[in-house]
Amino acid sequence: MSGTPDDAHGVVVARLMLRLFGFAQGLGVDEATVQHIVERVIAEMPMCPDEERLVRARNWLLIAAA
Repeated sequence: MSGTPDDAHGVVVARLMLRLFGFAQGLGVDEATVQHIVERVIAEMPMCPDEERLVRARNWLLIAAA
């Protein structure tokens, strides 16, 4: 079997962070905050597709930037 659950989690975190990078940068949100938000979104929405997670993460980034 290739990979562990931790490996898969890391891949999802990296994928979402990459997709949010430009948005977060435009808001002036630092990488640590983006990672924290991504981790929370994944924990709260474990079975949701990335698009739904990205919507939630973008909303939280807007709040963090306010």
